[in-house]
Amino acid sequence: METRKYTNPQQQTATVRQSTQMERSRRNAIGVSAVLMVMMLTLAVVFTTLAINTGGRTSGDIDLGPDEPVWVPVVMSIPFGSTVSFDIIKGYSETELQWNETAGGWGGNRSVKIAVGAGTPVLATYDGTITNIVNDALEGTIVEITHRDGLVTRYLGLSSNLNVTRGQTVTRGQQIGTVSGRPVDHKDGAHVKLEVLQNGRKVNPGDFIPNLDSSNK
Repeated sequence: METRKYTNPQQQTATVRQSTQMERSRRNAIGVSAVLMVMMLTLAVVFTTLAINTGGRTSGDIDLGPDEPVWVPVVMSIPFGSTVSFDIIKGYSETELQWNETAGGWGGNRSVKIAVGAGTPVLATYDGTITNIVNDALEGTIVEITHRDGLVTRYLGLSSNLNVTRGQTVTRGQQIGTVSGRPVDHKDGAHVKLEVLQNGRKVNPGDFIPNLDSSNK
């Protein structure tokens, strides 16, 4: 006896429909995966190219462009020759009160007072332009140099016979004058007061001049 198997047409149609949906979902998943892979490969190429062009610099460096130098911090030098001995009479202080012989009162000392022999050459601590020269009754001859990054240095207590003029460009280590032999603060002997300003505010010269301590070692 022959046995025949009958299939429900509605059930067969549902099965075909379900298979079609599954195949469509599989193809969509494959398409999305391919797009994501292409995007990841593109990003990898972009980052590799940037790393090569920047020479492996980290995010903390500042790249000013292919024709511009990379920013570096300002590091100044001591305003005397390497063989000159000196002593720090008064260090920089914003809060500690110190007696100011010139002003005749107490106050913070926002400069570094450096004892050094009369006639000692005074050198520019960094590249810049002479922006002001003043003959002050209390501080003696003052030379002001403007540098980059909003920095200014002032050298107080110089002889009036200078080696520079206003508007002149100077380089680090270039002589700008000599220490005066007639200091206003006679008690301290011949000395130079060094001030550093950043964006118009006096700051600690020791932040820019390494090894500016109590003695020349």
